[in-house]
Amino acid sequence: MTYRVIVTPAAENDLRTAYRYIRSQSPRAARDWIRRARQIVRSLAHHPERCPMAPESASFDQPIRELLFGSGNRGTYRFLFAVFAEEKSVYILHVRHGSMLPL
Repeated sequence: MTYRVIVTPAAENDLRTAYRYIRSQSPRAARDWIRRARQIVRSLAHHPERCPMAPESASFDQPIRELLFGSGNRGTYRFLFAVFAEEKSVYILHVRHGSMLPL
C-alpha cells in the first residue's frame, strides 16, 4: 500500500530551521542535507510501519513513530510521524535533532 506523506507546518518549520543552521556552517552541506531529508520523508510512502515507536508515543493516544536520519550523534535527526492506515496517510509532525530531549 502506498501512503500519502503530509509534512505539517510545524515539521516544515523544523526542517527550515535545521537547514538554516547547517547553511550558516556550510551552504553546500545544507543543500545536500535538505535534498536527502526530503528524500527520506518521501520514503515513508512505503511501509512506514517499519520504523519503531518514538519515546513520545507513550504520551499520546495515537502511536508516534520515528525515522532516524543522518549519522552520528551530532548529525542524527528524528522525524516524528503518525500513520493513519484508514486514510492511507503519514503525517510528519516534527523534525528534531537527535541531541534534543523527547517532546
